[in-house]
Amino acid sequence: MTGCLKYSVYIAAGSSHYRAGYTHDPSLDVGFFSSQGYKDIYLLTCPLVPGQAIPLYESISGEGGGKGTFAAGTLDQLLEGKIRELKGAARKFKIPAEVFQIKKAAVDSNGHRRIFEYAPVMEEVLRGRILFLTEIERLLYFKKLRLGVETEDVLHLLCLDNKCVRLPAIRPLGRNRFICSRCGQSDGVVPVACASCGGTCYHCENCLSMGESRFCQSLYAVPGQWDRSRLPVRQVEPKMLVSLSPAQENASRALRQFVLQPEQREKLVWAACGAGKTEVTFRAIAEALSRRQKVLFAIPRKDAVEEIVVRIRRAFPRISVVCLHGTSRERFSEAEVVVSTTHQVMRFYSSFGLVILDEIDAYPYNTSPMLQAGIMRARARGGKIIYMTATPSEELLKRHKKGELDCVWIPARYHGYPVPEPELVIEKRLPLMEAGDKIPESVINIIHETLEGDLAQLFIFVPTVETGFRIARLVEKVLKLPPFNNFEGGWVQFCHSRDGNREEKLAAFRKGSYPILVTTTICERGLTLPRVNVLVLFADRNKIFDSSALIQMAGRSGRSRDYPTGKVWFAGSRYTSEMKRARDIIKKMNRQAFEMGFLRPEAEFILERRGRC
Repeated sequence: MTGCLKYSVYIAAGSSHYRAGYTHDPSLDVGFFSSQGYKDIYLLTCPLVPGQAIPLYESISGEGGGKGTFAAGTLDQLLEGKIRELKGAARKFKIPAEVFQIKKAAVDSNGHRRIFEYAPVMEEVLRGRILFLTEIERLLYFKKLRLGVETEDVLHLLCLDNKCVRLPAIRPLGRNRFICSRCGQSDGVVPVACASCGGTCYHCENCLSMGESRFCQSLYAVPGQWDRSRLPVRQVEPKMLVSLSPAQENASRALRQFVLQPEQREKLVWAACGAGKTEVTFRAIAEALSRRQKVLFAIPRKDAVEEIVVRIRRAFPRISVVCLHGTSRERFSEAEVVVSTTHQVMRFYSSFGLVILDEIDAYPYNTSPMLQAGIMRARARGGKIIYMTATPSEELLKRHKKGELDCVWIPARYHGYPVPEPELVIEKRLPLMEAGDKIPESVINIIHETLEGDLAQLFIFVPTVETGFRIARLVEKVLKLPPFNNFEGGWVQFCHSRDGNREEKLAAFRKGSYPILVTTTICERGLTLPRVNVLVLFADRNKIFDSSALIQMAGRSGRSRDYPTGKVWFAGSRYTSEMKRARDIIKKMNRQAFEMGFLRPEAEFILERRGRC
């Protein structure tokens, strides 16, 4: 852990004008402001950590940036007045009165001339990012840049020139309340013993996984540069390796037009599970790149990041694309397209002209104000954002209904068949199954129908890890009894988030090495198998299986052209509103696809035969 830099709040004075500031080295400030007639600096505080110095400075700077004039012979009165203002703010932040003083600083700006030469280099390196000093040092090392001067000195000059924003990592709000400037959260800021500043400090536990954010640290941010022009400065075209379905083509054109319309800032893409959202964004990405705008494609899940970055690189072979997640080695690489987990987006600042946020309903993004604030901060001022999901939140739907958020529908899958509509199975004997006693006949029939009737694999979703272990053992026993053909070997596997062999089990399931996977909601996304049915057991557990989760799990079935009419069952001891809502949303999406003419003739016949249209 490195030592922290401390700053003194000051007043820089000329013959009749002054300005407020804070600095770790008054000589830098005098050297910068000397051409504006400021000759002397009067320190008003002892050196303080950023969480104290920056809020105090802001208390006397006001909207005018702390600038003003004073009459001849009234400089002492001005300084005393500023001390009184500072002491008033200090009471709110519980800063002791002993830190205040009026002391003329001894300065020598001649030794800092080289620092001015490095400011443009630092600005370019940091552009579009928000980082701590230690991260900036690593970024410089990654780029093989050796400045030959103190990094903090160069950053301070950029701040004086209003080209860089310095923030206290932890900002006091008063009355023992604090907020983290990196993640924007206040409930996780707690006191800690700090070896850096040598006393009681504060750090944020919400974003601790990204490195410690402390009261005695500063964050530095430089806005990115992007072209708002509607006129392309070059021509970028995606290399489409797959043919888009009519529904995808319709959405692709709408998103391209969205990039071209200056008045729209946000767009919702509501797509059926398995509809193929990624490829429909490629023309929108191309339009943004043609205008020299940086593009961010953000997804909550690391595995999805690694999958999508491959597809984007294939579509844009001449464009630089970087992949960012927790173990990525490309963290400091520059690129025109950034494919990132939502956590890694926290290090970007006003950088992207186009942000595409996929799986907006997925954990951890959907429950994290921190990640949501990070996405908004990464978007450049005036930039655009595309939200993509199969299960939009109530908030997004309300905004859509009010006309605040335009929606693009992709109601049909690429193969032109409807999403399998779930059958609600009410089974009063499910509690016996959860206890590990007996599998109800209705569940046995579903397993038998899948394995020996449809010759398909089966997802069995369960609400808890403990239940999953018991269900997996019961199913394994049942497969050795009639009406099954005395299956031998490992025909059933169970996986969950803490399973150390999870990846191996999922890979074997993808290959068809065994027919039944019992799993928690950890597998509700990301898995595509050619021939699979879905059974959700205890689907009436609303706190775990809400409508969004049920829709995602149902979406595992019928994704393949070889088996587009897969089957889905929601089994519970009773009907719930979430089960019905999930079924109704899937029906609505299928009806939308039918009415828009996106279904194949034989698929339309299936819906008509079932009386769904």
